[in-house]
Amino acid sequence: MTGTSVLAILGSLSFAIAANITQHIITAAELDGIDLFSLPFASEALASIEQLYTPANQFSIPTAIRNGSRVDVHAHVVPPWYRVAVPYTAQSPTPEWSVERHLEFMANNSIRSSVLSISAPGSTVFPGSAEKSAALARLLNEYLAVLAKVVPKQFSFFAVTPLPYTDAAITEAKYATRVLGAVGIGLLSNHEGYYLGNRSFTPFFQYLDESPEGRKNIFVHPNAPCLHGEDGSLMDANPTPYPAGLVELYFETARTFMDLTISRTVANFTHLHWIVPHAGGAFPTIEDRFITSQSADVIALSKAAYRSRFWWDAAGPVFPHQVLGLLGYGVPSSRLLYGSDFPYAPPFSYAYEIAAIQNASFLDPAEKRSLFEGNIEKALGC
Repeated sequence: MTGTSVLAILGSLSFAIAANITQHIITAAELDGIDLFSLPFASEALASIEQLYTPANQFSIPTAIRNGSRVDVHAHVVPPWYRVAVPYTAQSPTPEWSVERHLEFMANNSIRSSVLSISAPGSTVFPGSAEKSAALARLLNEYLAVLAKVVPKQFSFFAVTPLPYTDAAITEAKYATRVLGAVGIGLLSNHEGYYLGNRSFTPFFQYLDESPEGRKNIFVHPNAPCLHGEDGSLMDANPTPYPAGLVELYFETARTFMDLTISRTVANFTHLHWIVPHAGGAFPTIEDRFITSQSADVIALSKAAYRSRFWWDAAGPVFPHQVLGLLGYGVPSSRLLYGSDFPYAPPFSYAYEIAAIQNASFLDPAEKRSLFEGNIEKALGC
């Protein structure tokens, strides 16, 4: 058999596999009551998933990645159809992304694996539409799952959830963890203006807390703040003239974890492990101010959780001062994780931030090594 014939057969086989994958995705969505084609770009999204299965897209892994040691817990994927739907993120242009660029970034920074997630606004692109939010979450999760299949040693993922639609979010969390193999759940600081301590979300957290799956990992990413208008519409709530990503997102992290604490979500659901972005943003700074207004049991349970069930990623320019403040609250260095925020951070910042960790005088070599590569296994329950 000639080489050309072999390639033709492989190409036909790949096409058949891709077609089967597409039909499986559509059927699985229909069984869960999700209409993928409520989205105008559904066909394009399905085609992009198919393309990842073709022989031309079997990605070669650079030796620098295979020999790398670091694990990136805060790394994002931007499918092309998602970028068209979301041209701006937190009032700044949404960056371009590709698998090849991501692997090149990993190779250049000695990263052996990345836990992928979708940045804000995630499934909240179509506020007020439970149908479109559920469809978008499903397509994003199928895309993430395919990446984890075609590059299994380098990629795993946190699943997108279509909150504030609680029933749909439970359905998606179940599918993403049981069928697609997500290593955790990705949430936003607010979903259509509702923060995570909102009591309507309680059934969702109860499901996660009681589900039979292993470690319940929740990665929280800040979202741009918004307010509800009298007509039910959402309005931008950034009070400054600057892009929300510059400053406001760090206050978003503080708002939602304050809300999770005061609502007793942190205290009541004791099987949940939280990965807090950007070393907690502004949250550690205001911890004492708001928590002292709570009852003694909430204070004790919450403070214990911050130090035992919370993990703090070091994405962004958080070394040395912000992390020093976090450690000053009694958070042990063993709870720190490396995160890059690729591809949303400025290109020059990645090497700068790694160097800042390496040069931190308050961490010894073993602590730095654990931050880059060891703590993540404990965080995810690996």
